[in-house]
Amino acid sequence: MIIAGDWAITPGAKTLEHGAVLISGNRIHDVDTKDALVARHPGAVLRDHPGCVIMPGLVNAHTHLALTALHGVVPPDKDLPSWIDRITRVILSLNGDDFAASAAEGASQCLLGGTTVAGDIVYGPESTAAAGDTGLGGVYFWEVLGINASRLPETLQKLEFPGTPVEECPPRMRCGLSPHTPYTSGPELLKAMKRTADELRIPFCIHAAESSAELQLLKAGTGPFASKAERLAQGFQPPRMGAIRYLDSLGVLDDAIVVHCVHLQAGESHLLARKSRGVVLCPRSNALLGNGEPPVRKLLDAGVRIALGTDSAASNTDLDLFAEARVLKEIEPSLTASQLVLMMTETGADVLGLGDRFGRLKIGYNADVIAMKIGDTGHPLEALVSSGAAHNVKAVVSGGAARVLGGMPTFSTISIRQAAARVTEKANRAAVR
Repeated sequence: MIIAGDWAITPGAKTLEHGAVLISGNRIHDVDTKDALVARHPGAVLRDHPGCVIMPGLVNAHTHLALTALHGVVPPDKDLPSWIDRITRVILSLNGDDFAASAAEGASQCLLGGTTVAGDIVYGPESTAAAGDTGLGGVYFWEVLGINASRLPETLQKLEFPGTPVEECPPRMRCGLSPHTPYTSGPELLKAMKRTADELRIPFCIHAAESSAELQLLKAGTGPFASKAERLAQGFQPPRMGAIRYLDSLGVLDDAIVVHCVHLQAGESHLLARKSRGVVLCPRSNALLGNGEPPVRKLLDAGVRIALGTDSAASNTDLDLFAEARVLKEIEPSLTASQLVLMMTETGADVLGLGDRFGRLKIGYNADVIAMKIGDTGHPLEALVSSGAAHNVKAVVSGGAARVLGGMPTFSTISIRQAAARVTEKANRAAVR
């Protein structure tokens, strides 16, 4: 099958006029102009998309698909500590089946919006399987927090964590570990989870430097998170430093994926550049939860690899990665369209450790290809960033299978939405108790 458009985005966010991609099985077999591919492969089915740009499937590098059905249940109100307490009560009322239904709805929304790869936080195997069944690839981070480090092996077993090296995970999925935050996991648990991730050769992700409340806790041991840290982060003592330097002092920053990084202290951006795998920014969630804006220019100047994530639908308006990119552009106007497109594709895949198979229109890579309507333009990257949205997605192929054709899903969304709606009803009841 040849997928063609007015333009194609090739590695390095280079644009190819009249570009096209040849898909064979679940891989990209060739990339060139439409005329060249048709001439070389005369028997291939041609799907032409006039007015569209052909590009890699988007990479939402940080989200919580299992919380999709909680959208609007506990609206973000610019008070992260209070919101976490309220949303946690709701989450604890849900079970594995609820998480699966919610994750399936989130994965469906991702695919319809052009996202084919995610860095997803999960609470067990149910939501991982549900998201994977839709065709969404990525890294699924099992979240563990609030326990003594000695209990990590039994906790992972109870959560049915696969416990296998990354190479043995399904071809479109990798499993990872996340200890949530420095204020919900004590220092020994942070080190134990990083050690386990390193031994299994799997990605390690942590939310850090997200809020002023977190910084107040780390520097002074006071503030809204003090009681939470006392209850959950066993062995925690205020390190009198910022979150990034604290993680580094524990030896857990090396090759870590760090999410948010809004409240960085002096020198921490350079520390992230030297040691972390990269940073995932979620500017809309940060704004809605009252956490401020990430220091984008400081991170770029330090050489930090930046990816984009939507965070969960529970703390955002939707899972639209293009909307995230536009807000980041408002925060840092010097960002170019090329930089933003790379954050949503190549760099996102690289930060997740998937850059050898996702995020690029490149021979041998997974056949994750989308067609986005941009109209008649000589500046496809700028048009993508300025007008890209779910309703402009005309085709989505993930793993070689068509998920969206002609702007319509190829799979039934009715049962997925009905199941998610039942979870929303259950969550609403829990929220008012």
